[in-house]
Amino acid sequence: MTLTKPFIWLLTWVLLTTGVFNSQAQNASSLGFSADYGFLFLHSQDVAPIGQGYPWSLGAEYGYWLLNDGYYENCRCYPKLGLSLSYHNYDNPQVLGFGIPLYGFLEPWYRLKGPLFLNLRGGVGLAWASEPYHAETNPLNLSYSLPVSAFVMMGVGVGYAPNLRWKFNLQARYNHLSNGGFREPNKGLNYPTLNFTTEYALQPFDLATTQRAPFNPAESLKDFQFTLFAAGKAGGQIGEGANEENITYLVSGAAARYSHQVSRSSALVVGTSFINNQAYARQIEKRGLNRNEDQVTLSAGHEFLLGKFRFAQLLGTYLYKDFHPTPGFFQRYTLDWQFLPNWQLGTGIKAHGHVGEFIDVRLSYRFSL
Repeated sequence: MTLTKPFIWLLTWVLLTTGVFNSQAQNASSLGFSADYGFLFLHSQDVAPIGQGYPWSLGAEYGYWLLNDGYYENCRCYPKLGLSLSYHNYDNPQVLGFGIPLYGFLEPWYRLKGPLFLNLRGGVGLAWASEPYHAETNPLNLSYSLPVSAFVMMGVGVGYAPNLRWKFNLQARYNHLSNGGFREPNKGLNYPTLNFTTEYALQPFDLATTQRAPFNPAESLKDFQFTLFAAGKAGGQIGEGANEENITYLVSGAAARYSHQVSRSSALVVGTSFINNQAYARQIEKRGLNRNEDQVTLSAGHEFLLGKFRFAQLLGTYLYKDFHPTPGFFQRYTLDWQFLPNWQLGTGIKAHGHVGEFIDVRLSYRFSL
């Protein structure tokens, strides 16, 4: 099992969708070139010995703008799908090296006034990193331990569109590289950056203001989602046994979620889940404890409604947790894509603070009330 599996479907979808949508004249493509500068977030004492660093990056991206009225009606925005490839220098060549992330993203633009726009970006993909942890040659790198890991980023910024060809964007971004507990050590590499992107449209287009009826609360969506998910997680910690950190165990579970739409592009959600973690079962066995590896959670939060995509951000706690290797609260981020009526594919991250517990793949069935 490799870490590429949770994200292959998303990157493949971006490429296939681009080809399908090219037949629609009202949509348009663009090329962008970007630069970032930021700082390492040393979020625990384990990673503090590497010292502060100031990462920077250079990159290129392809954007595909969904401009017809139907997409605007969904979110009162101009959505952009894209694919980004960049070089990230972590300012610590001996320990952290450099990374090359390739990720798909969704970036809606909301008009502020005239040529100014507020935009949000969420991206997920893979990153090749040059200096993974090695017990003998690189013992200080506790941030990542695989040459290919998951890459997740979020950004918020202000865009300027002075004409039909050019766009300029300034974004504050939060970048995260880790394997979601698939291999230890995995403290994660976290670095906020300030990004500047220059974008050129291959076909000139105007982000025109579209008139539309206001959101009617009486027409809000109310639905349930049932999900099965699976992930991989390392079974031991460094020093607990020869090569124990290289063994990956199955994490599986089921979840139920209720969603209530409150605006054109937002919904409030509440949900519960059952998780069976065989990596924790292994830790219980090694320590000779009389404990149970199962967990039951309760979570609530927000969900972006973006056409066939739903991006949720949840905070949760445990209704049942007999084994306690992690804090009592967690964050859950999920991205789901409707590929058939009522059916969704997706991926999700469960994290405690800045440390990812696992990254899963998900299959969901959703029905409206």
